[in-house]
Amino acid sequence: MADVTCVYCSSNACKVEDLEQTPEFCPRRHAREGLDQAQEIRTTDPKVMKIAEVAKAIETEGYRKWPRVRELIEFSKRMGFHKLGIAFCVGLREETRTLSKILESHEFDVSSVACSVEGGCNPVGQALTLNQVGTDLNIIMGLCMGHDVLFSMYAKAPVTTLVVKDRVMCHNPVAPLVCGYWRNTFIRKEEDK
Repeated sequence: MADVTCVYCSSNACKVEDLEQTPEFCPRRHAREGLDQAQEIRTTDPKVMKIAEVAKAIETEGYRKWPRVRELIEFSKRMGFHKLGIAFCVGLREETRTLSKILESHEFDVSSVACSVEGGCNPVGQALTLNQVGTDLNIIMGLCMGHDVLFSMYAKAPVTTLVVKDRVMCHNPVAPLVCGYWRNTFIRKEEDK
C-alpha cells in the first residue's frame, strides 16, 4: 500500500468525486477497503451513529463558545452517561478533584483512579478498576506518554482525553507546533539524521 499523507494535500481532495483529481497519496485511492468498512460502521452501528450525532451537535452549538469541560458535560448528558471514570496522574490530583466536583455538581456519578494505584504507574490497573465499577465513559487526566495508550487499550468504556501531560509546556502539547522557536528545535536537519 502506498503511503497515506493527507497532511500534505493542498487540493481539498476529500470533497472531489473524481479520484483521478486526488493526489497519489490520497487514502481514497489506497485504503478503499478500510474506508468502505468505516462507511458501513458509520451508517449501521447504532452506538457509533449516536456518538457521531451528539458530537456534531456539541460542535455546532458550542463552537468557539464552550471550553472542553463544558463539551464533556454536554456530551455525557446527551449520551445518557451517568457513571464517569477518571484515570489521573497524581501530579494532577488537585485539577482532578476540581473536575470531579464539577461533574458531580451536574449529577454524574464519578469514580477516579490514581496512576499510582498499587504502587508505581499502573494504567492497566486503572482501566481494569474502572471496568469493574462499570463506567459509561472514561476521562484521561494527564497520564504519561504510553500509559495513556495502555489505559485506552484495556478500558472497556469509551475514552476521551481532557488533559495531555506535558511537563514542559504546562500540559499544552500543541505549543511546540505553533511556536516557531520550539518547532524549529524539533525538526531534524539532514546532517543530524
